[in-house]
Amino acid sequence: MRSARRAAIASVALAVASPAQEQRELRLVDCFALDSALVPEHAEPIAWIDAERLLIFAETERDGRRVKTFFAQHARDPQERAPFVDAGWLDTLAALPGLRRDDLAQALDEPDDFVWAKDWRGFVVDVYDDLFWYDRVHDVARRLTRSVVDEVGTQVSPDGTLVAFVAGHDLAVVSVDGGDVLELTSGGSEELLHGRLDWVYQEELYGRGNFQGFWWSPDSTRIALLRLDQRPVSRIAIPDDRPGGALHEEIRYPRAGEANPIVDLGVVDVAGGGVRWFDLAAWQHDDPLVVRVTWHPSGKELFFQVQDREQRWLEMVAGDSATAAMRTVFREDSPCWVEASSEPVWLRGGEEFLWRSERDGFAHLYRYKADGALVGRLTGGEFEVDEVLGVDESAGAVWYHGDGGVWRDQQLFRVGLAGGDAVRVTREDGWHEAKLAPDHRSFVDEWSRIDEPPTTTVRGADGAVLSTIAKGRKELLESFRLSKTRFVQIPARDGAALEAMIVEPRDFDPRQRHPVLLHQYSGPHTPRVLDRWRWRAQLWHQRMAQKGWLVFVVDCRTAGGKGRASACAGYRQLGRLELRDHEDALDWLIAQGWADPARIAIWGWSYGGYQTLFDMTHSQRFAAGVAVNPVTDWRFYDTIYTERYMATPQSNVAGYAASSVIEAAGQLHGEVLLVASTMDDNVHMKNSLELAWALQQAGKPFRFMPYPRVRHGIEDVRQQVHLFAEIESFLAEKVLPRR
Repeated sequence: MRSARRAAIASVALAVASPAQEQRELRLVDCFALDSALVPEHAEPIAWIDAERLLIFAETERDGRRVKTFFAQHARDPQERAPFVDAGWLDTLAALPGLRRDDLAQALDEPDDFVWAKDWRGFVVDVYDDLFWYDRVHDVARRLTRSVVDEVGTQVSPDGTLVAFVAGHDLAVVSVDGGDVLELTSGGSEELLHGRLDWVYQEELYGRGNFQGFWWSPDSTRIALLRLDQRPVSRIAIPDDRPGGALHEEIRYPRAGEANPIVDLGVVDVAGGGVRWFDLAAWQHDDPLVVRVTWHPSGKELFFQVQDREQRWLEMVAGDSATAAMRTVFREDSPCWVEASSEPVWLRGGEEFLWRSERDGFAHLYRYKADGALVGRLTGGEFEVDEVLGVDESAGAVWYHGDGGVWRDQQLFRVGLAGGDAVRVTREDGWHEAKLAPDHRSFVDEWSRIDEPPTTTVRGADGAVLSTIAKGRKELLESFRLSKTRFVQIPARDGAALEAMIVEPRDFDPRQRHPVLLHQYSGPHTPRVLDRWRWRAQLWHQRMAQKGWLVFVVDCRTAGGKGRASACAGYRQLGRLELRDHEDALDWLIAQGWADPARIAIWGWSYGGYQTLFDMTHSQRFAAGVAVNPVTDWRFYDTIYTERYMATPQSNVAGYAASSVIEAAGQLHGEVLLVASTMDDNVHMKNSLELAWALQQAGKPFRFMPYPRVRHGIEDVRQQVHLFAEIESFLAEKVLPRR
């Protein structure tokens, strides 16, 4: 929970810090404490209730104590708000047998803890692994389930009368009025999931943390669901070193080249009856993935996207929800990969739809008829359309996030349904995240820049500010002597343009050579050189600049967010081109006279940790490096991500061998700090342990720091403070002294 996280950060700050206003240099704890302080405490807009009001979750007072509830806040006047849910909702729930008010208040502390009905009449909450319905109109609460298993993926039907969920491993529904739970599937188990996603599908296809594998039809009469058979998938043991924990956890985790879960897609009537499964036999030899599922507005057809195992092609398929008959709508192929895209955006009641595709090398919008006939394209050029936010058919306009060719920015644009020139709506350079009102006449906008903490406003359709919800407190940074950050574009040896940014060291003298800290992530389509506030990462880089480092953040061409046209260059050979681009960027920096070539360090997390190690085992440029939770051999990482960019190990033997850090361990140059979370269920600690063994066999010294009880992100704040203190100490020892 975010409130618990803020409390943990505050406790760290109180334990080791004096008041921030007395500081002239950033302390490590400031990088964490300022995370929350730079934006004034406010209730973030959750969603638009209607064209005028925003839903917020905020504290109020009831019977002499502080409680949280939902308010309707006027978009154009944030001071004008009215209760949307009675402040006594917790008491109403607590009146049900078996519930305690204090436990409820602790469990239901964030907006994400509530699943709302589409008409805002009420919401579902999960407490003690059971579901409860609260009717806000009548201030009535009901228990919906009494189960010994957890419920996953809770969703209220579009008409607001039913709640669907996965109990254990089977799909079920129950009325919001209570009553018997109706199981729509049977025979589910840890090995056979009905409507519940496995680890790799949630991580790589449907969104980290989202295990929902079912979808309501628009008329609330049917549900589409995935069935995932995990029996062929390997088990991975993860050490459970928490107090009172088991000796280890076991998860099904398909590593590159191994068996994926077997997928099926079906439709079931909520009134009961068997599941009608679509026949996917035509794709079985391709080991298919079902990567997106979308209902047609009529509810008569289900549109779903199928890809081959290596994701070289994608087929849009329409399936009859009554008969399970299928037709192919269109197919996309690629010389490298087709990234799973967004779902169709329906037009004209389902007669047409918008589709985002990278087919020409950049992500653009195309308009199709429902039968698959291409009507035309709406956008084109060397820029990316990131996401469609809304369509105003009456005005003939589509609203979308995009970069407009300024790769470090994200702006709100509007383009006609017939195509033509797009209009940039947001005015300031930097990063905008918009939420459109239902009538498309206004939007909530969170805007930031690399040196500007986020400010949240409501703006009109022309981009003009109508009201300010929360203004970033940039003044809190003024006493910290922050360094100048500037963006640069660097020519690679073959003419490709590399995006980078520089945080200048304190008292920067361009005539002097400085130690360099190169930071990168480097994974395909994952830029780090962005003109947006980067929270503690940016503050920590500022702290390192105050210690004398020239911080150099570089996006290699494959990571730069410049479309598949650039990212494909690394296909089947991860690591190699990224290193070459890093070397070219360093050559440029050294040529400016600013960098000391003998004092260059590199660091990264996850893929960035992998690239740190690859660079250090394939180049002699680096005096030291820090790799946090790195992949060390792509044969250890999951199928869907890895094979998208590397194909399978069986079809790309040489590519996997050449990309392995473990196989190159004997070539390590420079000092390395290897960091691993012991309970990492994403990049398993096996990666670090196998590399440690290979380095030992090669007689290469290294430093190893494990972090127990945490997963890939090292979520514990005190451990994060410890981690960055270790990084600072290690780099100061190994690089800062002049050689």
